[in-house]
Amino acid sequence: MSTTTPLETSASNNNVVKDESTAFEYPHADLILRSCDSCDFRVTKLYIVHSSPVLGELIRGSSISSDIANDKNSLPVAQLSESKVILRSLFTFIFPVSPALPSTIEAIMERLSVAQKYQMMSALAHIRGSIACLDLPFTSPETAFRVYSLAQKYGLRQEALLAARVITLNFSMTLEDLEDKLDITSGAALYQLWMYHEKIRTVLASDLAEFRESGASGTLTGSNCVASSPSLIPRWLEEYIESIGRSPNLFDPLEFDIARTRHINHDKCTSTCLTSQTIWTFRKALTTVVYGSIEKAEPSLFLAPERDGSNHDEPKKGARKVSFVPGPLDIPDANLILRSADLVNFRVHKSVLAMASPFFKNLLSIPSDDEVIDGLPVVRVSEDAQLLNILLCRLYPVLPVMPSSNDQGFSLLAACQKYGMTSIQPHIHLNCRSLGTDPFRAYAIASREKLTGEMERAAGYTLDHPMTFETLGKRLQLFEGWALRDLVRFRRRCRDNVVAFLEPYLEDRAGPSNIWVGCPDSTRHSRSSGDATNQ
Repeated sequence: MSTTTPLETSASNNNVVKDESTAFEYPHADLILRSCDSCDFRVTKLYIVHSSPVLGELIRGSSISSDIANDKNSLPVAQLSESKVILRSLFTFIFPVSPALPSTIEAIMERLSVAQKYQMMSALAHIRGSIACLDLPFTSPETAFRVYSLAQKYGLRQEALLAARVITLNFSMTLEDLEDKLDITSGAALYQLWMYHEKIRTVLASDLAEFRESGASGTLTGSNCVASSPSLIPRWLEEYIESIGRSPNLFDPLEFDIARTRHINHDKCTSTCLTSQTIWTFRKALTTVVYGSIEKAEPSLFLAPERDGSNHDEPKKGARKVSFVPGPLDIPDANLILRSADLVNFRVHKSVLAMASPFFKNLLSIPSDDEVIDGLPVVRVSEDAQLLNILLCRLYPVLPVMPSSNDQGFSLLAACQKYGMTSIQPHIHLNCRSLGTDPFRAYAIASREKLTGEMERAAGYTLDHPMTFETLGKRLQLFEGWALRDLVRFRRRCRDNVVAFLEPYLEDRAGPSNIWVGCPDSTRHSRSSGDATNQ
């Protein structure tokens, strides 16, 4: 729950915004809900308590001081973390007023997320009802990826499921076909979408096989097509049903008409081989099977876990402060302490840090009231002790500690880039040459750390491997959407360049190829062959 303070009072507050276009004045109000941008909404406790268990608990668990409680002109105040615009729109779905549905997908999804956060089930239902009444579908093939991405971001499972269904039935799930959509969502959310798609394919293939063997023939009464397959349905129709199991996006009236037209032209069948009534009956039965399979698979869609965004500079609860110098570092006459994210203290020299890093040079030139230990100022950094130890060993004449993995090497490069330690980076590059062992993972991590050089090298190594949802697997979760899109485009450019280069050699010419004309070796060979013939 994102409330910042318990109930306060509405005693004079000069920072409160009086915005008539946003304020919500309810008659006989006995509570004020204050937005993060200091706008007051005068409401009744009864509505709030009944509409939101979370806010109800906040109100019941708070107390008002006796001197303020005796002031008849004051109302209790609950401080919330949402803006006035969001709260104003949300309250229209709680109180008996005209609902105000935002005009953009992003704003609507944000309202849904706030209603879900405060467990406002009635408001959620009202917002979703308003969405259903829109003139254009909220989740269409054009908007499905945006809705899915936002639903994953805000933890809205119902919206994520609906969007995933639309995507599955309208798009071919290959990385190249989705190239222009990849930057919309995260790799983790895309991985969950692919897993959902694969589950639907598995269930659908099984259900369609059963339908093909037992149910399909019963829908084709009056058909003039020859039942040339063991399942007693026309071969072309059997192949169409099988294709849906492989690619659910082929479940489309247009794809059915294409398959039927191909059959008529190829097999010389009449256009009346299936009557309109027969086609309608068949499609109705097929639709029941397809959507039944999707409902079976929907529990397999999980909301993608968010990447840890915690502030590593803050000590973890229960953590114990340790003064420890690991590895070969044992610095005499230190005049500064660097504290790692896991609370390990490193005693170092200000002059060494200032010489190696413009960041620290500027930081140490500014007076600070930070913590002091043994007379030494403490500077906190976000790197852990193991990484910080490797970094500091590069600044002193001691035996260097090598990164234990590519992942740690990338983190080390990112730290050097962050602190401007350009003199150290070339030496670390030499330790990150083994990118080819898992180039997709290397590329994903390098892109996350914004390491351009390592991204380019890893991208080149990926050309030795196929790039599909199947080959990436769980590594897909490591990718940022934009990085995945850029890698697909890079591989496409490389492929197109190779094709363009080889195209002249693949042309169908009459007579022998002239590509070696003018080659000295070939000319000498030709002359020697001629001389031998003449002799």
